[in-house]
Amino acid sequence: MRCLIPIHQENYANNSLKRATQLCDEITILYILDKKLIEKVQSEASYILPSYALDNVEEFIINIHRQEAEKIKKSVGKESVELRFVVGEYYESVERETLRASPDLLMCDSYLRGLLSIGTPIWIDRGGKIKECTLVINSLKRIKKLKKSVDFLNRICERLGAELYLYYPQGDEEGIAALSPLGTLTSELRGELIAVFREGFNTLWKGRNILIL
Repeated sequence: MRCLIPIHQENYANNSLKRATQLCDEITILYILDKKLIEKVQSEASYILPSYALDNVEEFIINIHRQEAEKIKKSVGKESVELRFVVGEYYESVERETLRASPDLLMCDSYLRGLLSIGTPIWIDRGGKIKECTLVINSLKRIKKLKKSVDFLNRICERLGAELYLYYPQGDEEGIAALSPLGTLTSELRGELIAVFREGFNTLWKGRNILIL
């Protein structure tokens, strides 16, 4: 399983980095240095430095953050870690890298609405051990996609040593009959990880580990 973990200079994904060592075979860290930060520092420095020295300011900032990115990579303690360092806009950089690397998971520690436009499953990690996972199913219209998602979640739960449950709020007999062969049904949300299709994502769950499919 491959994961991509975007890291902004102001947003370190410590929970995701820790979880990825347990969950993923291949880890790509995307360290994003915001171009606006460099421009802001150069603007401030222009009051005290001559114009020919401003290029050195940019080089200095990039070197500092590149060193920080290398430290983060080493802290993961796993050989199969690739570090990608870019200077640019956050969402554009994440989307570009997702298209390049085709990861199975996009992992971060906080909910960022802009990531929902990217088709890759998004893991929002709040930390802690995960013993149970619940997949929320609000519709049975796309049953083939549902089966693939259940298989995907079973792979994840196997690596975490967790149990997977299916939660179907409507609770009608026809739906229950269709879902029963796919896994264990539950009558309520349970566990430390909630998996949900993005059209059914509820921001009220932001305090829990979330997997947006």
